[in-house]
Amino acid sequence: MTEFIDSEEVLCGKYTELFELFGRSKNVVFFTGAGISTAANIPDFRGDKGLDKAPINIAQMGASERDLDSKMPTFGHRAISVLLERDSRFKFLATSNHDGLHQKSGTPWEKSANIFGTAYIEECLACRTQYTRKVIVPALHRKCDNTDCNGKMKKTGVRYGQTVPVGPLRLAEEAAKAADLVLVLGSSMTTSPFCNLPSLSDNYVICNRQTTPYDKGAKICIHDNVDNFMTRLLHETLPYANLDLEYRQEFVIKESDSYIIITTPQHNEPAVFIDTAIARNSAGHSRSFECSLLGVFSLPRESVEDGSEVEVEFKEGFEVENVKVVYKAGEVNCGALVKHLQF
Repeated sequence: MTEFIDSEEVLCGKYTELFELFGRSKNVVFFTGAGISTAANIPDFRGDKGLDKAPINIAQMGASERDLDSKMPTFGHRAISVLLERDSRFKFLATSNHDGLHQKSGTPWEKSANIFGTAYIEECLACRTQYTRKVIVPALHRKCDNTDCNGKMKKTGVRYGQTVPVGPLRLAEEAAKAADLVLVLGSSMTTSPFCNLPSLSDNYVICNRQTTPYDKGAKICIHDNVDNFMTRLLHETLPYANLDLEYRQEFVIKESDSYIIITTPQHNEPAVFIDTAIARNSAGHSRSFECSLLGVFSLPRESVEDGSEVEVEFKEGFEVENVKVVYKAGEVNCGALVKHLQF
């Protein structure tokens, strides 16, 4: 289905109608699809440049997933986060996306449901404990954080044809039934069970650049970019809101057995956002850290002098400057990737 945007005259009429409907609403729920993330250079599936136009293989899908760490939330993601935080009429968010951009934008897990799971949550297959990660961890050789269990870990994100997680689906259903207005953003509404949920509310509005099978039952169908939709909605509700955000990934340089390693402060999370790390001593001699398949950077302890400068370069896509940390023996030396997001 070809994408299009309504004329400005048509949009003005539809947004006026939307805000009249919104003015009568006290329980508003967002449902977001892949279209909210295209502005972050994450392709959707059925858009004009969607993945169904040029299918990728499994290896490419794995590489694309690893790239998610460097993808930053869009204006739409951040605006939803701010509305959920500051306007009591907005209650909940349900998404079909794996990319974790809603959480990066500040949306708390307890106010959201990832219907098809997420690349940032692992579940232990033995004890069934779930762990929320700040990075995309390697898929292989992952063990439970509980050393008494030591079970194998599996990411919760599901592919087409796989069974969706029961918990998030139940939360999304309950939120849709309780809502007096559901806003569907950036979804072609063709993937079950996501597409069946918004119509559980008596009033749902669709914003998408294509027609959908559920347009007939919608109160309003707005053909527009998600960011433009959220710009207008935010202007109507919180016109002076500051959306600026700091994205931060911390790392530590410390001793581990006979090695100096670089990892994250979180247990069992590798510093996969780091591209290279080089230690330089007072004489100017340098040596590069080696990175294991699990994403842990290391050097033999005797290779790093006390007081050496460790320069860390981050992976392409983050677009931040290198960070230098002075290594002090016997201490946990801290550094961080910091990116300031302005909207």
